[in-house]
Amino acid sequence: MKKKTESKKCAPKVAVQKVAVKKSANILLERTDKVVTKDKNSVLKIFGPSYKVSAILNEAMNEARAAETGLPVAKVLEVLKLRDHWCIRREWIEGKTLAETMAGDKKNLMRYLKEFVAIQCEIFSKTSERMGNLADKLDKQISASALPKETRYDLHMRLQSMPRGKALCHGDFNPTNVIITASGDWRVIDWSHVRLGDPLADVARTYLLFWLSGHVAAAEKYMALACEALKVKIADVQKWLPIVAAAESSKEQSVKNHELLLHWASVVDYE
Repeated sequence: MKKKTESKKCAPKVAVQKVAVKKSANILLERTDKVVTKDKNSVLKIFGPSYKVSAILNEAMNEARAAETGLPVAKVLEVLKLRDHWCIRREWIEGKTLAETMAGDKKNLMRYLKEFVAIQCEIFSKTSERMGNLADKLDKQISASALPKETRYDLHMRLQSMPRGKALCHGDFNPTNVIITASGDWRVIDWSHVRLGDPLADVARTYLLFWLSGHVAAAEKYMALACEALKVKIADVQKWLPIVAAAESSKEQSVKNHELLLHWASVVDYE
């Protein structure tokens, strides 16, 4: 049964000062509290003052640790301060995102999804020392969600019963974060949410990301392929869905997606 919840309230964010962005910069992404630009052979992520310095440094550190596992990732080049704004500079990867490739060749969707799952499984095969655990992050996000107190309590208890795991989990693994180069090699970008944890939790989040982007059919195909590759039952991943959905609902979302996440989070059991 779907439970009533209070509407989500997002705290106002401080805008990134335009002076921190060069007029000639190629803006790739622009939000109220961060801007991502391309500058020659690098990408510069500029953070607004609402971001804690410790969080920015931790993001760069986690991405560096992911690169040290030997995975083909966009490497961190430097962390710097530019006109009162902390920034992370990464190498630029030339190519097309897997999302763009899939959109332009829909008849080969299954082939691309199999490659997508294979890449994710390779990430799961890695681990790293001194990196935070995904379960701890999910626990904090559940506390910050707009779900009723009783539901949050149930989800906290459920999370405690789930395996913590030590596999490398990207945390935002979706086709827009996989780049295919001209030579056919792949690179994974945006490791800001990487943690160690249970691979099934990461699969559950990727499944939800497909749903939230409107690709429901692809979500179901992805789930089946991922479970086959990991040799687990779909029900094993579904146990993570309420937990991951609750955590995801703590972030800024469209009204439609927020309601969808709250519905997923309110479902106690899956058949």
